[in-house]
Amino acid sequence: MKILLPMDSEMQIGGGFTFYRNLKKGGQKLFEFTDCITGGGWSACLIVSSSVINRATWEQIKAFQKPIFLRIDGVPEDWRNRGTGWSRLRDFGKEADYIIYQSEFVKNTVGKLLNRNGVVIYNACDTSIFRSDGEREKPFGNPSILCVNWRDEPNKRVQEVIERFRYYKLEYPQATLTFIGNYNKRQFFWDNMTWDFGMLDLKVGIDWQYLGGINDPMRMAKIMRSCNYIAYPSFADPCPNTLIEAINCNCKPLWINDYGSSKEIIEGKIDWSLDRMSKDYAQYIEQHS
Repeated sequence: MKILLPMDSEMQIGGGFTFYRNLKKGGQKLFEFTDCITGGGWSACLIVSSSVINRATWEQIKAFQKPIFLRIDGVPEDWRNRGTGWSRLRDFGKEADYIIYQSEFVKNTVGKLLNRNGVVIYNACDTSIFRSDGEREKPFGNPSILCVNWRDEPNKRVQEVIERFRYYKLEYPQATLTFIGNYNKRQFFWDNMTWDFGMLDLKVGIDWQYLGGINDPMRMAKIMRSCNYIAYPSFADPCPNTLIEAINCNCKPLWINDYGSSKEIIEGKIDWSLDRMSKDYAQYIEQHS
């Protein structure tokens, strides 16, 4: 089956692009993918997120009058959607033939706003990379806590991780905190590698470390396997790929927020492989095309 998989965004960041990359890898035996709209020959269109295509592309796809499957991955962020994220989600969500939600949380929140029923198909990760067995980084502290965040966004609650860690250290003096991601240097003073931990005199390289922004999945998996916990208090997260990757590396969740899909991910007995996700999409698309 030939599937149109359009992508206008060149940013190549965020959950939509991660899903796009994973589906192309996991679904290559089930689908023939194309990004050429006018070439024809495709049977259905899967749009991985309303934030990755523009209105002109949407209208062009609609003109072919073939089934359009829209994956809804949460609330569009205006900082990378030119202030048009919500309006595109609203309009595309009303006009798409079929809706796919990436978690029950998204279906029960954004789905209610759109007043559209749909199926839930969970994300996945590359379990050939993100798995419990494999190489590890050199241990750093015991217990070691990991915090991964790629942008300065209040909902990610990095400050909560710092606050909780202050008191965690009182009970577990050997505990360490490892930060990964592109943080706001102005706020966190990465330039001179100092951080205000309040009354605690915590030292870089002993109590905490910052490893920068790591885009290598193989190394990320090694780090996750070397850590005991991943601190993830993110608020209203629709279906965090980082959390899925970490638990597959046996990095246990810590300080999880009740609001969002994090508990849904942790407590659900879900096969997180690309094979499962791709088969779920193939079955749903084939049944409705």
